Amino acid sequence: MDEIANISLIGSGNVANQLAFTFQQEGVNVSHIYSRNNITGSALASKFNAVFLENIESLPKQLCIVCVPDDVVTSVINSIDKNIPVAYTSGSVELASFNSRKNTGVFYPLQTFSLERIIDFFEVPIFIESDNEYFTSTLFNLAWKISKDVNQANSEERKKMHIAAVMVNNFTNHIIHLAQQYSSENNIDFKHLQPLLKETVLKLEKTLAISAQTGPARRSDLAVIESHLQKLTGKTREVYKVISESIIETYAKNDKL
Repeated sequence: MDEIANISLIGSGNVANQLAFTFQQEGVNVSHIYSRNNITGSALASKFNAVFLENIESLPKQLCIVCVPDDVVTSVINSIDKNIPVAYTSGSVELASFNSRKNTGVFYPLQTFSLERIIDFFEVPIFIESDNEYFTSTLFNLAWKISKDVNQANSEERKKMHIAAVMVNNFTNHIIHLAQQYSSENNIDFKHLQPLLKETVLKLEKTLAISAQTGPARRSDLAVIESHLQKLTGKTREVYKVISESIIETYAKNDKL
């Protein structure tokens, strides 16, 4: 496969939007876009002067990157002409699912994306896996155009990274949602907590989380924890209790070492 000048994208969500923007910025033309959602798909194609395809069978025979939710990756790829080289952006779908295809691979950017933010993709780690060395090299060359952190990872390694990513991003985001909800219900301006949130993340650039931990559970201050639990209800109370217990248990073991 020669130097890639044109690619196709499948999908019109957060990942597809970010990749379309980034590829175009770095001189890789997104020439065709297919999406099951005609409205968002045609809008994305129009935004980047790409051809919007209403039929997946109309994809040209050039590299196609599939940016769809994990639960439909397999069905989407199985509907693509086997002569078309395909890479998908999923963190959890195993490459072995596509043994009957040639030139199939993974192009997994380890980051969270949203339509509201354009991020610096050169800071995003990309993990590559493929069914052959030649296609692996092709995907590496493409990834180096948009990122300075490109790595090879097999399906098992990628799945483990995805688990860690869910905890770092999805779980953290949900806890912040609970804090925002609690703040709103108790007339607390959440902007006063944002410097704390920022410092919590920045601190991890210099130290491990286990060393950075503070708070009542770290001190095993059961009286404070109980007083907090009395003011919480529902799932928020459960989350506070489970995480506090985990912190207490972690440091009870660690402090004995």
